[in-house]
Amino acid sequence: MNPTTTLSRRAWPALLMLVVCLPRVTIDAYLPALPRMADALHAGDAQLQMTLTWYMAGYALSMLAAGPLSDRYGRRPVLLGGLALYVLATLACALADDVGMLIAARVLQALGGCSGTVIGRVIVRERFATAEQGALLSRISTGMALSPVLAPLAGSVVADACGWRGVFALLAAAGALALALVWRHLPETLRPAGAAAAAHERRLVRTWLMLLRDRHFLRYSLAIGFVYCTYFPFIAASSVLFQRGLHVSGHMYAAIFGVTVLGYVVGSNVFRRAGARWPVDGVLAGAACLNLCGAACLWAASAAAPAGVAAGVAALVLPMFVVMVSVGIAIPACQFAVLQPFAGIAGTASGLFFFVQMALTTASGALPFVLLTVGASLGFALVCACLRPRAAVAVGQAAR
Repeated sequence: MNPTTTLSRRAWPALLMLVVCLPRVTIDAYLPALPRMADALHAGDAQLQMTLTWYMAGYALSMLAAGPLSDRYGRRPVLLGGLALYVLATLACALADDVGMLIAARVLQALGGCSGTVIGRVIVRERFATAEQGALLSRISTGMALSPVLAPLAGSVVADACGWRGVFALLAAAGALALALVWRHLPETLRPAGAAAAAHERRLVRTWLMLLRDRHFLRYSLAIGFVYCTYFPFIAASSVLFQRGLHVSGHMYAAIFGVTVLGYVVGSNVFRRAGARWPVDGVLAGAACLNLCGAACLWAASAAAPAGVAAGVAALVLPMFVVMVSVGIAIPACQFAVLQPFAGIAGTASGLFFFVQMALTTASGALPFVLLTVGASLGFALVCACLRPRAAVAVGQAAR
């Protein structure tokens, strides 16, 4: 079925933001309910945290598959299939009666829903002129930043009113809305030339190896992977850390989490302005310095072990806010830069790019929170300093 109506210029960003941000909301909406989920399913806190780690594993696999499939079969059918799988898997999460079933459903949820993360950004590249891409990616990144601000608050309210299963029911409804809107309104953006280029690729693995040998691709893929790893440990540990360790309420935890990730919104706006004047490497260098400062402050605060709830919250939130500002700068910068040379295989390149990011995140899930943040921050700085591409990519006009 072809879309019955074409999207207006204002509707495009709204729909793209919905499909790109849905996986992000799915990570954060159930975080306030993790302790009560552990109690309801008779499981330990560490087991419930594994639902997040396995979700990230499914996220990584989705990144690897969605790009090549969309290059071959088109953006629209792959996105529709992914959203349908997401809705079914999210309903399975709501009906889960043990941790094993919940983990399996979370993997399928990520495999389906996270296709939008790859395809949405490829659509930006194919549908909009270069001069508009940077600003639109920054706007989408701002939406992704607001998602973890609002999603835990909404999840906390829904969990109190309807229980933790109600959170997944709400996510299933959001997925069904996205599926209906894509079905009715989103046209195919893959051009015949792009389809022909994808069809003439002899081997997918050969394409991946080519990308992984390309210094331009490797630089921005590793940079986004490391910078995301400076933030993901906070996502994974914060619910238990604040609610079990510091004994704050679910609503208070959601507010604390939201305030922390507001730094992403600040960083995304910094990128939008700085990108109009500086090349992407200069923007990334500034983000790396800021990220190191935040990680060093977190390390110092954890070593000091401040007493009291207020002091403990401040010792975590203030350094992580600084880290999140740097993340908000670095992520849209990397997303803009990485796909520019790979027009013929944009879906495959985008998928591998996000796979590297999520694979690094999944592999690091077992390390302690502060240690992982500091180590990933050093890795981000080393990539920015040592892994130079052969030609700089300027954001310039694109960020205006």
